[in-house]
Amino acid sequence: MKIQTKDKIFDVALDLFSKKGYDSVSIRTIASEVGIKESSIYNHYSSKKEILMSILKYFEEYFQENPLDDENVRMLLEKNPEEFYHQGSEMFKQQIFEEKILKILKLIFVQMYQIDEIKEFFLNEILGGSVAFWSDVFEILIQKNVIGSDCSPNKLAEMYFGFSMFKLWEIFLKHEEFPKAEIEIMFDEVEEYHKFLLDSVRADKDD
Repeated sequence: MKIQTKDKIFDVALDLFSKKGYDSVSIRTIASEVGIKESSIYNHYSSKKEILMSILKYFEEYFQENPLDDENVRMLLEKNPEEFYHQGSEMFKQQIFEEKILKILKLIFVQMYQIDEIKEFFLNEILGGSVAFWSDVFEILIQKNVIGSDCSPNKLAEMYFGFSMFKLWEIFLKHEEFPKAEIEIMFDEVEEYHKFLLDSVRADKDD
């Protein structure tokens, strides 16, 4: 299947941004790698910034679905939080092993201090959105008396998600490529941490 020129520009730009950094890649370099004239880029994107924003939009839309909208998922959370997390973790693992997603994550983690648009995206969509999701998860567990009513859903969400981000960030900073074996280990460590966190705040922990 022939790749459309706009898609090829997207893929090449993402690859270059994730390897060299956004500021180090010019429109001319992208065009050269795609095999088209520099002016031809503007038939598809108005600027390098628009290419970047389309990359971030791709990531946002990829993870747009909220599992808590599914009644069966909510029931699983209430009955077996560990299994809820395990199934969600396995699904997320498969999602981020998609090559584009790994490249976008690396671009975000490495470049968010240099590029304002990436920083805002990280704060609002990844950090803000994920903490809000996990806060909803812990709120449900409080309502169902799975964890103590004196717990703060938002603080638990920050503790859980903060550890996940730290482990993922560590991998991207240490490795040029994407070591899937280490990412597998990371998911196991995060799942173990989640179980530890859940056990420490269970409503029946002193029974």
